[in-house]
Amino acid sequence: MIKNLFTILVLSVFINSCNSKKNLDSEFSDPIYKFGINIDTLLIHNDTISFGQSLSQILSDFSISNLILDKLSKQSRNTEFDLRLLKADSPYSVIYTNDTLNNPHAKFFIYEINKVDFIVYDLVQLNFYKDKKEVDTRIIYDAGIIQKGSSFFLSGAEVGMSDRLCEIISDEIYCWTLDFRQVQPGDKFKVIYEANYINKEFVGVGKVLAVYFSHLNNDFYAFPYNDRGFDDYFDNDGKNLRKFFLKTPVKNSRISSKFSKKRFHPVQKRWKSHKGTDYAAPRGTPIWSTADGIVIVSKYNKYNGNYVKIRHNNVYTTQYLHMNKIAKGIKNGVRVKQGQVIGYVGSTGLATGPHVCYRFWKHGKQVDPFRVKLPPSDPISQKSKIGFNNIKDSLKNILDSITFNNIEN
Repeated sequence: MIKNLFTILVLSVFINSCNSKKNLDSEFSDPIYKFGINIDTLLIHNDTISFGQSLSQILSDFSISNLILDKLSKQSRNTEFDLRLLKADSPYSVIYTNDTLNNPHAKFFIYEINKVDFIVYDLVQLNFYKDKKEVDTRIIYDAGIIQKGSSFFLSGAEVGMSDRLCEIISDEIYCWTLDFRQVQPGDKFKVIYEANYINKEFVGVGKVLAVYFSHLNNDFYAFPYNDRGFDDYFDNDGKNLRKFFLKTPVKNSRISSKFSKKRFHPVQKRWKSHKGTDYAAPRGTPIWSTADGIVIVSKYNKYNGNYVKIRHNNVYTTQYLHMNKIAKGIKNGVRVKQGQVIGYVGSTGLATGPHVCYRFWKHGKQVDPFRVKLPPSDPISQKSKIGFNNIKDSLKNILDSITFNNIEN
């Protein structure tokens, strides 16, 4: 009896303490944060920037003086926070207070660069900083088979892969190894990658951890590894998938004219040699430097139109003709990286339609890049072999276990 009474007393104290805690929790609930800012006592207005709209116009109803905006504008000028760089259709938020007279006063202006990154402009302290939303990263497996009349991008979309993921695989990982314009029905692919989510909404692809592609019954594996201070992709044997030169200087193009010692010129209407490869592509398509190098010519003439010439080393030089325009900052003496945009497809100079004429020199002689033996990149280094093989073997086992009919996400 005493024991039971004691038990009841203990339970009563416990229940009361829980109720007290519940009351305290309701009275002192966790603060609410938005963009890393405690907004418990603040209000928030969300919208998108209209075409031609300035920050002054956006904040016109929030009691911010032009003097404050002018100071903020001068402080941010010529930095990544420059207020002149705000783009139309980008989301923004104004975090503000309301006084007793219902006059809103802006405290922060937040500009969303993309779905993850944003800039906070502190309108009280007159400073600014970049931050990120909290991202949930998941590991996803996908696989597919290319059907007749389909493509890699369409087949990828059918199994839930984003265009960006397909682009990374085709244009960044296998761009030296496979020509995705030539994929065939029956070709297969598998991929393990990071998918980023914010509030359960997919916001982008993270790191691609492993890829398998079967083309014409040949197997192509790709595994990332930081061997020399940055991630490169290596095959199953540790050979670097990144070659010294890209296969093409433009994406989604077709060869409209090959390197030839005798070709009928469509403009000059006579037979002459064509010491380049023409890639037809829509006007404005970005043109890439096919290898690291230094710009030695960047100008216009009446035959080549806008063109750029790049020396890659003491053996190789490339040239890109008929650009609609040369990319900003591409001038003599500038060092460029492989895959960097150096211009945009056009038809300037002696050209009948939008294309880039890609010319290639070896030891000062113009050659056909499809017929000359090109240098490879370095394989995995000796010091990294054990670490690479351990990671590669684990990922390959997972890839090989993924079936095409039962994909486990």
